[in-house]
Amino acid sequence: MVRVVIYGEKPTDIEGLEKMLREILTENRRWPMIHTYISDLDAYLHFVKGNPYLITLRKQNICYLIMLASVQGRQGAEIVEKIRENNPAASLIWLSDRDNALESWRIHVTAFGVFPTKKEELEELLAACSE
Repeated sequence: MVRVVIYGEKPTDIEGLEKMLREILTENRRWPMIHTYISDLDAYLHFVKGNPYLITLRKQNICYLIMLASVQGRQGAEIVEKIRENNPAASLIWLSDRDNALESWRIHVTAFGVFPTKKEELEELLAACSE
């Protein structure tokens, strides 16, 4: 089982992501549990912060957590930095504009992709999380 927690500032930021994630993970026999948060960063951070259930499952290799943020611009970088500080151990995929590619290295995201993304690119980003 894979738990993916998606964050976007507005519905258009995450358009189509949940459907693509379900397709990719199901095709690979990795059963997804997907939670989506739109413009409620506090609730998102609360959900992913040190959740002992998630940590226990991860240690047992039953489940792992992937945080996915689809946010653009300078504000997007600030949001992703908060997400990373909140849970430094979890995999973090950041979908943004090309201008944030270098910023993704500074924040230590697991994988960076350009938004909007295609299914093939999202597969590669997910693969980076399981390495």
